[in-house]
Amino acid sequence: MNKIPSEELALFLNALPDGVVAVSEQHVVLFANAAVYDTLGVFPEAVVGKPLTDCLRDQALLMQLDKTGHESYLTLEADVNYPRKLRLRVRIVPLAEKTSGPDSPAALYLFSDMSRDLVTAQDRERNSKLETMRLLTAGVAHELGNPLNSIIMKADLTERLVMKLPPGELRDKIKRDIDVILSESERLKRIVEDFLKAARPLSFRPVESDLGKICERCLDILEPEMHARDIAVQKEMSPVPPALLDEDLLTGAIINVIRNAVEAMPKGGLVIIRLKTEDDFLKLSVRDNGEGMSEETAGRIFDPFFTTKQTGTGLGMLQIKRAMEAHGGSVEIKSRQGKGTVVTLKIPLRRSETHVLYPPE
Repeated sequence: MNKIPSEELALFLNALPDGVVAVSEQHVVLFANAAVYDTLGVFPEAVVGKPLTDCLRDQALLMQLDKTGHESYLTLEADVNYPRKLRLRVRIVPLAEKTSGPDSPAALYLFSDMSRDLVTAQDRERNSKLETMRLLTAGVAHELGNPLNSIIMKADLTERLVMKLPPGELRDKIKRDIDVILSESERLKRIVEDFLKAARPLSFRPVESDLGKICERCLDILEPEMHARDIAVQKEMSPVPPALLDEDLLTGAIINVIRNAVEAMPKGGLVIIRLKTEDDFLKLSVRDNGEGMSEETAGRIFDPFFTTKQTGTGLGMLQIKRAMEAHGGSVEIKSRQGKGTVVTLKIPLRRSETHVLYPPE
């Protein structure tokens, strides 16, 4: 093998999705294929003839490879931040035939982006949990639904009878107990409904709608709750063009996002609602100045059943994500512990039925 591969071999190497770098005994780069730019963020022609360390702009990767030689086969993985956040697998392949000349390749370094495989594995795990939930929910919801409705109806009738008793301490005590039964039964009913919503196939019925009006309607629904918790609302909502939206899905998603912001501020606070168009997207962000989340918590926020709330089901954020995916959009979360959270919903600005993304049933 010469310093520069033959034209046919170079074409083959440049077609590979993995970055390939050939180095000399002195760790000087003799060849770098086109994929090196995507995996390492450097132009191949800019690093040939320079030390391998000049190819490595990420400090974590540089420190790991700085301790290795290329005399034996080695595979390692590293999380890097340059040219973007990636999980890189690096394989060092020593060449069987080599000389000590400066133009003779001594080893190949192969850089593979494992991020997509990692995401795919996480999606498989999430889908497996969802399938388990679907199987359990159908039976559990059926068994709980009828008894719950009976309890709520009987408690309501009993409360009416109790109110006919003469005023006194006994009547007040019975009424308080009935109120607890009604409140907890209604909460359990909502939990069952959350499981049913998450388990059943998504129904997507888009109509031309104004996202600003949907947001205003959600704020009207939540106004009593926010007032009771001493939450102020600051609206920075620009007029946006109508788009094809499923109003029911978005209403549920936006209420979930705002309610999460409210619950993150138990002592009161400020919720900032921003709405605008950006690069053919409708962009809605909800910012709070509440407790925020750790990086670990934020990374698991869309996992089914994962919750940090004592009374949560861990399905709210999953429903938000499903609603955004149904619209061909996305949800992004930025949070710092003690500094609050920003949840951003992005929806493509589609106006033609032929461009609507219908989710698989």
